[in-house]
Amino acid sequence: MGRLSIKTVCKGTALLIFVILQGLNAETAATTSTSTLSTESQTTPATTSSPSTESQTSAPSTPATTSSSSTESQTSAPTTPATISSLSTESQTSAPSTPATTSSSSTESQTSAPTTPATISSLSTESQTSAPSTPATTSSPSTKSETSAPSTPATTSSPSTKSETSAPSTTNAIENLTVTEISTSFVLLKWDKQLEMGSSFKVNWTADETHGNVTVTVPNVTVTGLIAGVNYTFCITVVVADTSTEPVCISAWTKPDVIMNLTADDITTSSVLLNWIKPNGQSSHYRVEYEDKNVIAENTSIKINDLIPGAQYTFRVFAVAADNETKGRANQISLYTKPDVIKNFTVSKITTSSVFLTWAEPFGNRSFFKLNWTDENLDLNRKAVETNNTSYHITGLNAGVNYTFCITAAAADQSTEGETLCISNYTRPNVASNLTVSEITPSSVFLTWEEPLGNRSFFKIQWTSDKTNGSSTTNNTSYNITGLTAGVNYTFIITAVAADRSTEGGSVVTSKYTKPDVIMNLTADDITTSSVLLNWIKPNGQSSHYRVEYEDTIVITEKTSIKINDLIPGAQYTFRVFAVAADNETKGRANQISLYTKPDVIMNFTVSTITTSSVFLTWAEPFGNRSFFKLNWTDENLDLNRKAVETNNTSYHITGLNAGVNYTFCITAVAADQSTEGETLCISNYTKPGVIRNLTVNNITTSSVFLTWNEPGGNRDFFKIQWTDEKTNRNSTTNTSYHITGLNAGVNYTFCITAVAADQATEGETVCISNYTKPDVIRNLSVNNITTSSVFLTWNEPGGNRDFFKIQWTDEKTNRNSTTNTSYHITGLNAGVNYTFCITAVAADQATEGETVCISNYTSM
Repeated sequence: MGRLSIKTVCKGTALLIFVILQGLNAETAATTSTSTLSTESQTTPATTSSPSTESQTSAPSTPATTSSSSTESQTSAPTTPATISSLSTESQTSAPSTPATTSSSSTESQTSAPTTPATISSLSTESQTSAPSTPATTSSPSTKSETSAPSTPATTSSPSTKSETSAPSTTNAIENLTVTEISTSFVLLKWDKQLEMGSSFKVNWTADETHGNVTVTVPNVTVTGLIAGVNYTFCITVVVADTSTEPVCISAWTKPDVIMNLTADDITTSSVLLNWIKPNGQSSHYRVEYEDKNVIAENTSIKINDLIPGAQYTFRVFAVAADNETKGRANQISLYTKPDVIKNFTVSKITTSSVFLTWAEPFGNRSFFKLNWTDENLDLNRKAVETNNTSYHITGLNAGVNYTFCITAAAADQSTEGETLCISNYTRPNVASNLTVSEITPSSVFLTWEEPLGNRSFFKIQWTSDKTNGSSTTNNTSYNITGLTAGVNYTFIITAVAADRSTEGGSVVTSKYTKPDVIMNLTADDITTSSVLLNWIKPNGQSSHYRVEYEDTIVITEKTSIKINDLIPGAQYTFRVFAVAADNETKGRANQISLYTKPDVIMNFTVSTITTSSVFLTWAEPFGNRSFFKLNWTDENLDLNRKAVETNNTSYHITGLNAGVNYTFCITAVAADQSTEGETLCISNYTKPGVIRNLTVNNITTSSVFLTWNEPGGNRDFFKIQWTDEKTNRNSTTNTSYHITGLNAGVNYTFCITAVAADQATEGETVCISNYTKPDVIRNLSVNNITTSSVFLTWNEPGGNRDFFKIQWTDEKTNRNSTTNTSYHITGLNAGVNYTFCITAVAADQATEGETVCISNYTSM
């Protein structure tokens, strides 16, 4: 180098003062490329002695060896770079700087666009904004270098603020050629070299198919019109007159362009499909960064898996150049994965108007749950309910309605929702009311109830007993249950069932006994005047006992027979016998029997006013009831069976009987049914035998008579004969004659003949006849005191009785007279006449005469 001029020294001094002042300002307000810590740089990372977290640039830079730390500036637009021929202080604000090897750490520079370079002939303040700096090779450790083209390392032996290239140093050699800004279509080149008068810099660049050149007079140039993502080689030579120095070259990749139309499709709980359109220019592949991960994609789409459900992700997609380092500006999209599907979604505690929903917390993240429900007609679409809990109690529902409950987990953006899980369930139908059991029979009942509020599909009917059970369904509010067992206690359960045929409402329950069956073969035996024995056969089915009802009386028995006492004779009774169930209330249909008790026995049955052809019967009214009396009678030969006579009186005159016949008269009280009869009371009696006729006394002697008579009409057993004088004598005969002896002479006897019936008591009318026995023969008749005109007769008193003596004497004529004495003086006789004197004892009837005794004697002359 030549001598320094005074002008140059002055410029150097001024520049030094400016650098000092600028360094002081940079510590408080700006980040310089030599003495401040770089926070974030979107440049190509440089190799430094301090840890570098990450340098994200889109074009490589020429590494330089420095001793200061680089602070990365996060701005949105680069500033105009300036060409500096002396010490250059770089302002890290809006444009990226050329990184140098420092002892500080570089974090990351996020810029969005390169700036337009400007050529400056004085001190240049570089604005590091949207273009990354060219990394330099340093002695400090680098954590991560992410560039699109490899940097050219520089060999340094001491700290330097300039970048030394690998070209050999000559007098006119370019030094520290670096790429300070890289974008998709331009690069900003900087180098160290003071031009002498008349010299210039020739910049050439080439790519695979393109090339270009430009001549500048400042140590920096912005090459524009480049293709994104292409590796360019830039060569700088100093042209003096017609000669040029050896070129100094550096390669750099332009940043790939920003991908277009980045979209997220097929978002699931654990994956998302990212799609985009290939950017302008060239790129090798794409890098997708999210969380602490990055994924390489060769195509314009990629499916990202293994994501956390419901989590927020920001996906930054870069087009990466073929150097695998230079990446374009990111296009990013933020989204939430769908929350995971809810599991174990259950409906419990179902009532007629509410349900309790529970579900399991889904895997991953979620912000809240959105819950809604509709009924089967979709006309009850509730506004969604949001809850942070894993359960919810829904009230105000209608009974028996099929509701569809849908639960969705929503992410924190309140729009991304997981898969909706729905479950349908019916609320319980309401309980039927007023269940009644009617028309109870031994084998069936008729159930009725009221329609419950709300909806229901059908009713389930159940009935159970100790040994059997059954069930059925109906759409009606009544049901006739048949096929039941008689006398059994059944529990009837009515449950309203929803249309899913499984959701049941509360049950209404009632218990009833079926009626016991009708008893069989009810009979009445041993009917008396005051009791009856009822018998029957146990009915089919079951029963506890039997109830016998009659009049206003109820009798209970556990047996199949019962004797009913204390009845009224001759009364009608209807006995109704029920089989009764174990509830002591439900009774079967009655089997009944109507009957009359026997009328009571007739008392004081007597036969009076007995004649030969009639009797008069009388009796006392029996106790109790009777309709009439049936009377009949028969003779002893049972050959005179008269048709029964009925009478309402307590007496009856029977006529037309035969005399002397033994009749049995039977009287029976008959009940109103004209068939039930009391005990028959019979009495036997003979009619009186007929009156004997033509009773005559024959063969009368002093001591006997011979009685004869005609046989009376009818029957008789014998004849009773009575005769009396001073005393009564009796005898009997079966003949129609009788010879009575041993009588006293001249006694008036009454002979009575009575026909007697076979009972030897009933007698016919007695026929009597009186007759005297002949007086006895007088004895010792003598004639005394005979005169011519008289005689005196004497005789002895005859035995027996006599009333008087009839005296007869005859001569030519008969003369009669009588006397009560045993002597008689007859006068008026004729003398000498032979008179026959006859004396006859005459009985008191003055007709019956004894044997006449005669004596003849003459009167005196």
